[in-house]
Amino acid sequence: MRSRRRLVAAGGLAAVALAAGAGPSPAATLEPIAPGAHPTAATVAPAVGYRDRVITAPPRALTSAVTQRSATGLYRAPDGRVVEVTTSGSFADTPETRAAAQSFVDFLGSRLHGAELSRLRVFIGTNPEINALCGGGRGVLGCYASAASRMLIPASDPPGGGAFTREYVLTHEYGHHIARHRSNFPFPALNYGPKYWASHEYVCDNAYRGRLAPGNQGARYLDDPGEGFADAYAHLHYPSVPWQFAGILFPDAGSFAAIRRDVLAPWVTQRRGALRGYAGRFTRSRSYVVPVTLDGILQLRLIGPARSNLDLEIVSRGRVLVRSSVPGSRDTLAIRVCRAGLPVVRPVVRVVRRTGGGVFTLLTARPG
Repeated sequence: MRSRRRLVAAGGLAAVALAAGAGPSPAATLEPIAPGAHPTAATVAPAVGYRDRVITAPPRALTSAVTQRSATGLYRAPDGRVVEVTTSGSFADTPETRAAAQSFVDFLGSRLHGAELSRLRVFIGTNPEINALCGGGRGVLGCYASAASRMLIPASDPPGGGAFTREYVLTHEYGHHIARHRSNFPFPALNYGPKYWASHEYVCDNAYRGRLAPGNQGARYLDDPGEGFADAYAHLHYPSVPWQFAGILFPDAGSFAAIRRDVLAPWVTQRRGALRGYAGRFTRSRSYVVPVTLDGILQLRLIGPARSNLDLEIVSRGRVLVRSSVPGSRDTLAIRVCRAGLPVVRPVVRVVRRTGGGVFTLLTARPG
């Protein structure tokens, strides 16, 4: 089978399309998303629940689907970012199909987004194709392949009607794409949600207590905070759609504010600081309060006199959580901080003198 490479126009944009060779003439029509046809608040109750999947890599069948009479083009969003879109071979590679593909990118550009939009790849197929490619069984309406940053989304509204339109599917799946390109160190943002939203929802503590199940795409799908974030992101755009995920993740104004921050000004790295002190003959320990406002890791590094033995302790509510005990004064500690219903936790860090003394430096790194 020979393929041909050509330059095509889509919605006024020059797009590079790869069209496979001859085959049966496709009958399906890719309907464009009409600007302004879908309000930001859907009030119709869903006839069926929403379900999707997050997978690591695109299924092998997708590779075949992409090469069988499909067309791949680069389409420019309103803000200038470029998105790769592949339309299934079920749709004829015509100017009308390419214009419809452009309307999907225009719609995605209308969703709250950042630079990650230009890293997105989209596959548009019929509902049966998407269900089969996502491999999720009955009722799976779309999926996100994280390794490829690819959304697999339906060309038309899923069967059953109600609030979960194809636009809602696109928005939910884009929520996964945002999480894929955000950090929530040391937690995987795709499973826990990005840093600010996950911290606002106390995902770490709720997961530890078994109330949430990060990354569970099976029996506890509705308790997966990764899905909860993607759907909270969708509810930012469709606030009146019924909420079906874990009740403790039901979005409020604080949730939406955290999502906006995760999208527009995401968390990048630890906040670092340095504390200095002196351990003398009559000083058993020196204590410092290190406030932590986000879930994550509190990291400590002690640099003290070479001939002294100083240790580190982290104390909470009068109880020693962890301590170092190596000889010398080059100790390090790290502890996971999962806030339990408190905006700020204030662990106490102690520098404990065992022998010797002198001036020391305590380096800190905290999530926020």
